[in-house]
Amino acid sequence: MLILSFRDMSTPRCSAVTAAAAYALDAIVPAFPWSPAPGRALRLAGWLEVQRALQGKHVCFLIHGFNVDRDGGYTGLGAMAQEMAGGGALTLAHPPIDLRTLGVDVVVPVLWAGDWYLPINYPFLLGDIRATARRFADFIWSAASQMRRVSFVTHSMGARVALETVLQALSAQERYSLPVFDTAVFTAAAVTDQALDLAYFAPAVAAFRRIAVVSSTADEVLSGAFPWGNAAEEALWWNDPGRDVALGLDGPQLSLAAAARAKTSWYPQGDHKHSDYLPRPLAPDVPARYVNGWSDKRLRVAETAQAVLDGAAAPIPRQPIP
Repeated sequence: MLILSFRDMSTPRCSAVTAAAAYALDAIVPAFPWSPAPGRALRLAGWLEVQRALQGKHVCFLIHGFNVDRDGGYTGLGAMAQEMAGGGALTLAHPPIDLRTLGVDVVVPVLWAGDWYLPINYPFLLGDIRATARRFADFIWSAASQMRRVSFVTHSMGARVALETVLQALSAQERYSLPVFDTAVFTAAAVTDQALDLAYFAPAVAAFRRIAVVSSTADEVLSGAFPWGNAAEEALWWNDPGRDVALGLDGPQLSLAAAARAKTSWYPQGDHKHSDYLPRPLAPDVPARYVNGWSDKRLRVAETAQAVLDGAAAPIPRQPIP
């Protein structure tokens, strides 16, 4: 498994933004435990190895959100990537659970410097997000990747990382050959609910073949911290429009003529908290019903992402967008 990092990996928290570095985690078997974090098993991968793994492939990047440290990021995303690639630990459950996603060829966790010292630092994060996006775009169009198609599954502020990355990549499309941007699955997205209908994000939205939004009105972070954090962010940064209601809270707000309407599907859930979307091997639910920090709610989200990427019917009922 490859893990793509845009953070200083020498420190577990509060890292600086860095250029892309790829790490390999070898010998991922179905019984592989993601807790404790297998840090010593990570090795720096050469760019030729990366190219061989990604060239000509449909690659799905998994992106974590704000306030996720290094180990929590790669263990949670790694556990999800393992299942999506097939042969994960859940296939050994009784009955077995198959999250293998046939619609993509390679699944790659992405780490970024989204874990500042205190949650109050959230409004100041956009500069690091945009710096990460520039480096992520460099990777997308570089000779080290040469991917055929690119998709994203994101959590929380990871949606902003993905959108800003696509914007940066598209700005160089006249100079570089870009992959097709296929699918974006935004779970608990910590961006304005108008994001898919704003001029600022329009090029990125137009580039995607399809978009899925998984949201929950029970999300305590997006209902409590996001409104004030987003308002402060808008006061600090240029070109950061949209109202202070999260996309991951009440779903997409689209005008009748919105270009995104035809390509966007919405899967609202009434009972998901902010931590109920990705597996958490380092902080599993107690008592733990599944290995590697999975739960019924997290499985439901993963099965929805699997269905969207595979073009199948999702287990969460799709709702019309208001």
